[in-house]
Parts: sequence; C-alpha cells; structure tokens
Amino acid sequence: MFAILAHNYLTRGFWGDEAWTSMISRLPYEQMLKTTAGDFHPPGYYTVIEFLYKLFPPTEVITRIPSIVFFLLTIFMVYKLSSYVKGKQFGVLSSIVVAVNPIFFKYAFEARNYTMFAFAATGSVFFLLELSKKFNRFRAVSFVLFTALGVYTHYYMLFILGAEGLYLLLFDRKIFWRMIGLYTIVGLLFLPWLKVLLGQIASVGSSYWIPPINFKQTYFDAFERILGGESQSIWRTVLFSISLILLTAGVFQHLIKRKFEKPYLMVWLWAVVPFFLASLPGLAFDGVKLPFRPIFFWRYLIGASIPLSMVMVQASQSLSRQLFKICIGIIVVLSVVIDSFTFASQPRDFRDEFNEKIVRKISNNDTIVTVLPSFAEVIYYKERNNLSNRLVVLPEGLVQFSGKSLLDTYVLDSKVSLSDNIGGKVFLMSPGPTTEIWDHGFKLESK
Repeated sequence: MFAILAHNYLTRGFWGDEAWTSMISRLPYEQMLKTTAGDFHPPGYYTVIEFLYKLFPPTEVITRIPSIVFFLLTIFMVYKLSSYVKGKQFGVLSSIVVAVNPIFFKYAFEARNYTMFAFAATGSVFFLLELSKKFNRFRAVSFVLFTALGVYTHYYMLFILGAEGLYLLLFDRKIFWRMIGLYTIVGLLFLPWLKVLLGQIASVGSSYWIPPINFKQTYFDAFERILGGESQSIWRTVLFSISLILLTAGVFQHLIKRKFEKPYLMVWLWAVVPFFLASLPGLAFDGVKLPFRPIFFWRYLIGASIPLSMVMVQASQSLSRQLFKICIGIIVVLSVVIDSFTFASQPRDFRDEFNEKIVRKISNNDTIVTVLPSFAEVIYYKERNNLSNRLVVLPEGLVQFSGKSLLDTYVLDSKVSLSDNIGGKVFLMSPGPTTEIWDHGFKLESK
C-alpha cells in the first residue's frame, strides 16, 4: 500500500494545475506576482512554493510537500476547534473523519492551495470562537494572522469571513465592534493586493471558464464530491447517502431541542454561507440575473468538508451508543475504501507521454506543439527532460481561458511562441495526454 501511495500521490507526474503551480513559482518573484495578477488567484500559496524552490529542486515530490504539511496542520487545528466545541472525544473523531474524507485526502497530496486554505480557515474560525470566550492579545493576533493568510491563499476566504460576520452579528454581538477592529487590520494587510483583485474581477466580467449554475446539477454534484469523493462508485453513493442522513438528523436534533450552541452555529454557518455567497455572482432566476460571471466551483469548497464532518460526528454522538459506533465506523471505513481505490488508480500523465513518445524519438530540429489547456505540463516536462526544441502553442481557445497569464509570461520570455503555421516535423501534444507526429503536413504516428 505504501508503494502505491508513494507512486500515485508523491512521485506521479503533474496534471495541469500542478504544473501551473510549479511553472509560475519558478518565475522571479516580481514576475510571479504580475503573472498571478493576470489570472484569478492571490499569491500566498505560490510564495510558499517559490521559497521552497530556493532550497530544493522543483520536482513533483518537493512541490507537493507543502500541501501534505498543511494537511497535517489542518487536522491538528480541526482537533483544537472540535475539542473546543464539544470535548476531546468529539475532537478526535472529527479529526479522523476529516483526515480520511475522500476529497480532502486526495487533494492533500496535490500541488495546489486547498489544504493551505483549509488550514487558514480552520485557524480563523477557531480563534474567533476563542475570542468569544476571552478576548486577549494572543488570540487577536492569531486570528489576524490566520485570516490574512486565508485571504492571500484563496479568495473564497472572503466568504468564510462573511459567515463569521453573520455569526457575530446574530449570535455574539458582545465582541462585534472589537472584531470589526481586527477585520480592519486584515483589510489593511490585504490592501496592497486589493487593486489587483478589483482588476481581476473586471477582467472576468464578460467571460470565464467556470460554467453557469445549474441548481439540479451544480449543488448536488458539489455536495456529492465533497462528502463522497470525485470517482463515481457504489461506495461513494452509500457514503454520500449516509452523510446526508446524518447532516439532516443534526439539524432536526437541534430544532427539536430548540437549543443551538453558539460554536455549533458558527460551524453550520461556515458550511453553508460560502455556498450561498459563491452562488450570487451570475445567479439567474425568474428572468432576474445578478451581475458578474459565475464563480461557483465545487473544488474551491473542499474546505467545507471540515464543518460538514463535524456536524456528522455531532449527529452520530446524539444517537445510542451502539448506533453511534456503527455510524462513525461506516463513515471511516467507506472513506478509507474510497481512498484505497484512489491509491490504486494510475492515470497516464504527460511525464509518461514524454518518456514514451518524445524523449526517445525527437530530434533537435523537431518542434513540440500543444494547446493552452496542456501548456503548463508540456513546458514543465520539456524543461525537466532538458529538451531545447522549439515549443509552439496553437492560438485557439485562448480568450479568458484559465492559465493564459502564464502562457503570456513565457511568450514574453521567448520560451514559447504562438503560431498555427508550423513546418517540418512536429510532435503535437494534446490533453489526454495524446501525441501525434506530423512531418510536412503528413501524419506519421498518433496515440
């Protein structure tokens, strides 16, 4: 099992977003900031990777290490938060359920910012509740640091701040104005990037890759993935069904008792409010369409697995001792089963494609051609294999497609060119991955 894990989650080849992470983090820092500003992400996570690259080579394992570290730190913060909400047993069980959650575990080993974002969000919520109990300097500084880290890691952190603000306004007004002061400090810390964020919002106002919201598919698909993982299977269906039952039971238990503990309310708001706020831009109903493009994307809500897991554990604890053990056992076992299937999968990647179709067959005068969706992977493995061949990206589908800012940067650096008129022998690499070999307009080989 360890060997499979090491291959699939540590040493396997990059997929598109991971290669994007590596290529942008290898740029000089000022250039990285400008490239990030041209996309739709804050620079916090890439700053961490860039610092790591100053100490270690930009390999797959090195690039994924921060995600694993933040995954472990997040589990620790989940334990701290859950223990505060309902005691140490609740803290241990919530930590276990979050740790094996199929979607959170999968992305814990990918070179993306999701676990860093989850860590920051969990820390922010924890210290907010700590401040509610006793307001002191250490907790205030900790809250500011975690919250600032969150907004510099992912813009969806702003939705979690919305959940926190609603909690303070409705249920904890005694510290409301002091918290306004802390949020103001966070705002001042974010001020250097605010102009960039406003420009990014304007740039995606007309078109962006995130599709419109479909209530029957968008939300159901998001909840199913967050609670049961990405891959369709009977195991995911069962885990998702049990999770929904426990979430529903958790709501009814409190409605019947007419008792809502404040920390529990904050956890629920953390789970629900980001879904709602992320849905507002571009939302259309009964002929009314809200402004801006849709920004709801399920993967940005992976962190919701944390509060949802806590609610499921809380609902299980209110059952009889035997049912409690059965529910927790089923959730953990099914999650581990789904995780094991993810371990066993060995999807083909561009590293395999380069080793089998490019490195052994390409000559110095041949050209490598690709398209924007696979550009980051192709240039990453071209450089990893020390190939000096010309790299060309076909100018199709470039307008407002995710990753175009990185392509623009490498075009300016003359490491890649845009053209649809390429002569000679060409290795055309496309998502899949697939490779076609052409020579003066005649196809020689494809896969």
